Amino acid sequence: MHKTKIIFALLYDLLLLLAVWFFVAIPFVLWQGDNIQNSPATLFAFQVYLLGTTYIYLSYFWLQTGQTPGLRTWRLQLIRTDGYILTRRDSYVRFLFSLISVATLGLGWLWLFFNNRHQTFHDMMANTQIIAVKASEQD
Repeated sequence: MHKTKIIFALLYDLLLLLAVWFFVAIPFVLWQGDNIQNSPATLFAFQVYLLGTTYIYLSYFWLQTGQTPGLRTWRLQLIRTDGYILTRRDSYVRFLFSLISVATLGLGWLWLFFNNRHQTFHDMMANTQIIAVKASEQD
């Protein structure tokens, strides 16, 4: 059941992240206009901009409480394997390996189903894990 909750938390966070991307894209698109489609450099800059936005969004939650809105909804928490909240370095490492998981069409997420510690590939590489928390611990 824990693995199912992790997947649902991921989908919930992805939905919220899509809304954030839409919101932050507006000023960039208004500023660049048709140049986004016509200039590979501008398109690349836009992608880097969205990637940076993604890191800021995720790391904010990882560094504060270890709970993105999706993790909080499903009463889960991202922590280091030693039980502490992530450091800035941990968030960089996890984010980098998360990108690799995404770039391989989600193969990094498959580790979740073969690892009894409920770790994905990027969790194993960053020494992090997602744990269940009780409602009283969450508030």
